[in-house]
Amino acid sequence: MALSCLPALRCRWEAQGLRLLPYQVATAETIVDGMDGQGILADEVGLGKTIEAGLVASELMARQRCRTMLVLCPAPLTSQWQRELSQKFGLRLAVNLRPEQWATTGRLIASIDQAKREPARAALLGRQWDLVVVDEAHKLKNRQTQNHQFVAGLRRRFLLLLSATPLQNDLTELYSLVSLVRPGLFGSFPAFWREFLLDRRTPKDPAALRRILAQVMVRHRRTGLEREQGAQLPQRQVALLPLSLSAAERQLYDGVTQAIREEYWRRVRGEGSVLPLLTLQREVCSSAAAVRRTLQHMETGEWIGPEFGQLRALADAVQDQTKAQVLGGLAGELRERVLVFTEFRATQEFLRTQLEVRGIPVLLLHGAQDRASRDRALQRFAAEPRAVLISTESGGQGLNLQFCHNLVNYDLPWNPMRVEQRIGRVHRLGQRQDVYIYNLYAEQTVEEHLLHLLDTKIHLFQQVIGELDVILRRLEKGGRRTLESRIAEILWTSRDGREMGVRFEDLGRQFLWQRRLVREREAALAGAASADG
Repeated sequence: MALSCLPALRCRWEAQGLRLLPYQVATAETIVDGMDGQGILADEVGLGKTIEAGLVASELMARQRCRTMLVLCPAPLTSQWQRELSQKFGLRLAVNLRPEQWATTGRLIASIDQAKREPARAALLGRQWDLVVVDEAHKLKNRQTQNHQFVAGLRRRFLLLLSATPLQNDLTELYSLVSLVRPGLFGSFPAFWREFLLDRRTPKDPAALRRILAQVMVRHRRTGLEREQGAQLPQRQVALLPLSLSAAERQLYDGVTQAIREEYWRRVRGEGSVLPLLTLQREVCSSAAAVRRTLQHMETGEWIGPEFGQLRALADAVQDQTKAQVLGGLAGELRERVLVFTEFRATQEFLRTQLEVRGIPVLLLHGAQDRASRDRALQRFAAEPRAVLISTESGGQGLNLQFCHNLVNYDLPWNPMRVEQRIGRVHRLGQRQDVYIYNLYAEQTVEEHLLHLLDTKIHLFQQVIGELDVILRRLEKGGRRTLESRIAEILWTSRDGREMGVRFEDLGRQFLWQRRLVREREAALAGAASADG
């Protein structure tokens, strides 16, 4: 059945210079008519899950099947949801309610963290809802968490779960999500395990599992949509910007890396956690400011040992940073909006100071900001054509920044999926210009090897790799170790730079092999599906 809401929406979208794409309309039809308003929207980042959810809501309302609506999302995204639903669909939803309003407001948006706490919890659970939408629904993957139990307890007629990564660690997470939208589809948890799984990451029959998931899940990948007319995304233009560390920066990098290497072996023998070591290693690739902050918060010799005082002195000796100078020159040369990503708040504050000295307008996004501060930063970024927005990973969650087409990876996450999620903030539907991605890295550091892996082997920047999440899971499955831990092991156990390079090359070959296996399996499944049809 065609969507009844389309005529009115087309008028609204044409007035704004926007247009609906065929797959978005088809998705809404599938959810409303094929799944009876209960489904998981699992499109990749940047393909318009919010638009699809708005279409579903508009259609249910046009058919007079929905009057009340609750949207649950991360706190930083509440304003974005309110703005998107209002501008694109004419749906007015309230945000930031007073306690006495929770029980009476018919259409509202709330952060799931706020909603699951009293007094909101009792008010929301005590009501009947027509439509509940949950964004970033992969946070419901564990059935034992408060998030999952709260959503499961909501009385609702229709439920939409939105997640670009519905499966992150193991297949039992699928059971958690599917049990919310279609209880009983997989039967009991033991029955699901017996019938569908060899182990947590290996299905017995992938084609059979896929057919059942198709009853509750819609997923589009960029690579497939690029073949459809009108779904083409602009190109990615990639620049690798190598730089040479100053003498002081080189001493700090080598000193921290050597201290971590020695501590790593102590922890391996003593079965201690290496996570703090990973953080410090990434910090020394980011900025001396980040290293200083970590060292300042340690008790003397807490785990670095006798090198602690020397490392603090080396960090204090670094004043001018080469990366910051390169970024300042790039921002001044571009004279356009630039989105900069860093993993660390200390680096973020340091960069703001360095850029403001050059007369460049700087705005910050980070996870500790309240909604009002975040909204003001985004509004100023949209209004200021030469501004630089520096964001941490948590600050950039869920951002739609199609009006910016310059992105700088100031430091690189050691997980390619996080790099891809960064790029997805600007390389998404609605982007009208080619996206320029600038990758800064210091020569003769782990960053150089990592960037070689991402660019030359994984080809992350040159093409959109829809199967990236699947490849990473397969790559990590064999040794039960994350890619980050494998990179760290190569860095800290290689005898010299030559051995490190060889081992990174081997890791790249393993990635390419897994990608080949994934593509062969996808082709086989597609052939089987065609034969079944």
